[in-house]
Amino acid sequence: MQVNRLQRWLTPFKATAAGQSLCALEKLPEISLNAELQYNTKQLKAGDIFLALPGVGGHGNRFIRQALQQGAAFILTDSLADTDAQLALEPQVCVWPDLLTVLPQLLSGFYQDAAKRQELIGITGTNGKSSTAIFVNQLSDLLGKPAGVIGTLGYGSYRNLTPLQNTTPHLADLHRIFYRACEQGQLRTAMEVSSHALVQQRVAGLQFKVAVFTNLSRDHLDYHGTMEAYGAAKALLFSPELCQTAVINVSDEFGKTLAQQCQVPLLVYGRSSDCAGYSQYLGYDQLRSDGKGFQLRLHSHLGDFDLHIPLLAEFNVQNVLAAIGALVQCGHKLSAILDAVKKLKAVAGRMEMWQFPDDVALVVDYAHTPDALMQSLQALRQQCRGRIWCVFGCGGDRDKGKRPLMGQIAEQHADHVIITADNPRTEAVLDICKDIAAGMQTGANCQIEPDRESAIKLALIEAHAHDMILVAGKGHETYQILGNVVRDYDERKYINDLLAEMS
Repeated sequence: MQVNRLQRWLTPFKATAAGQSLCALEKLPEISLNAELQYNTKQLKAGDIFLALPGVGGHGNRFIRQALQQGAAFILTDSLADTDAQLALEPQVCVWPDLLTVLPQLLSGFYQDAAKRQELIGITGTNGKSSTAIFVNQLSDLLGKPAGVIGTLGYGSYRNLTPLQNTTPHLADLHRIFYRACEQGQLRTAMEVSSHALVQQRVAGLQFKVAVFTNLSRDHLDYHGTMEAYGAAKALLFSPELCQTAVINVSDEFGKTLAQQCQVPLLVYGRSSDCAGYSQYLGYDQLRSDGKGFQLRLHSHLGDFDLHIPLLAEFNVQNVLAAIGALVQCGHKLSAILDAVKKLKAVAGRMEMWQFPDDVALVVDYAHTPDALMQSLQALRQQCRGRIWCVFGCGGDRDKGKRPLMGQIAEQHADHVIITADNPRTEAVLDICKDIAAGMQTGANCQIEPDRESAIKLALIEAHAHDMILVAGKGHETYQILGNVVRDYDERKYINDLLAEMS
């Protein structure tokens, strides 16, 4: 008897299946070679397999009938509770109570174990994940091993990224991405692993060659509740079940604790004084800016080196060291990696600079947390010969507690602040701006301009020669959320247009 694709996929799981449908494998429908696993009916096409799974917003079994109407070839779910009981009689519907337990193996089997063929580098932390991932991608390419990224900026090669809805996609999406990467000969992926994804089991069953920790500062407390819970979520990535080796920033307070508790082979990085006592390390000192980047002395368990990193901001020095550490853990020679570092390029929307007339520099950065904003402003202070301007806002319907903190930081580290919109969502822009301003001691050098484009133009008009303007919060994003409307807004394109106009 000929065995179809669906039978071949599910046969290894027959013994573990409590659902009646898997007991009659010979009756399973044939599926196309182009069929995909989908958990969202918005992406479902005729012939696909629909996974009706529990989610943050409710259970996917509510959409089983819709999936059938759209032509789903087969449906797997762990429960039909609260849905039409008649669905159990549909031949395409399989109820598998233990589905969530075996889901990682199911996904891996469907996509031909592509995840196991990938050398995975997982990067977690509050700030620096995207930059570190892209630096790993750039350096890997320069070292002759094509790599890709998955994260905030999208997935694929850093040169041509496909947008994603979440920093760390659903596990089904991850396996699909790995499968396509393998088809293209890309066998290394540097992926951002968010705290949400770790708590929600979005990386369950994956094995990371290297787990990287960048830093921890206030963010996402609307979800995690406390900094302790937020840190505990990040720490999940460093369990022996998920990773083989670790690279941890010990110039970060939480990183020091994480390194002490680490149960896998460890390489630390950070300032040289913080790396003392560790057997494998990348530490730097003698840091000095040359206007185009940083010169430093790198100390390591593999020798000492003079190194130039062609990027703005000390936090980018740490992001580059994180990427170097990850590649050392993957077996590359440190000397070869350091040669490649000289060719690194800035990441889109991460401390990305435009030079305007009268030597006015405008820098776009994704900084949207108190710590990131402070680091960005401190980085510009090292470079600036004039005044520093800061144009920023805060997202609506998110952690309100960070707004006054960011206002306080902007007032302390910038000479002039323009508070404006970020993604206000369903909140009034002026209310958000007032929340930010409430954290300022005097507000003497602050003004509010609710329209973001007008705020940027205002800063450029009022800036003097040698001033630097930090436009923070949006970075690479190409949209702005106003109410329930997502409007096109590409800040980097807008600034290019302004440069052409003002030149």
